[in-house]
Amino acid sequence: MDKLSGHGLDNYNYFHAARADLLRRLDRDAEAAAVYRRAIGLAGNHAERDYLELRLQELSSGTE
Repeated sequence: MDKLSGHGLDNYNYFHAARADLLRRLDRDAEAAAVYRRAIGLAGNHAERDYLELRLQELSSGTE
């Protein structure tokens, strides 16, 4: 997925959300948190933003 970065997807929030989820699953929490924040910044509506913020909070608290 990292190889896709820079191929016109840098401003596409779904790319960042999917990447953050994969990083979370790999226990790369610090990287996942940064990528979730990027996805939140690009989210197109409140529902998407709320969901991504929840995922970020879960990452910080260690719950899923």
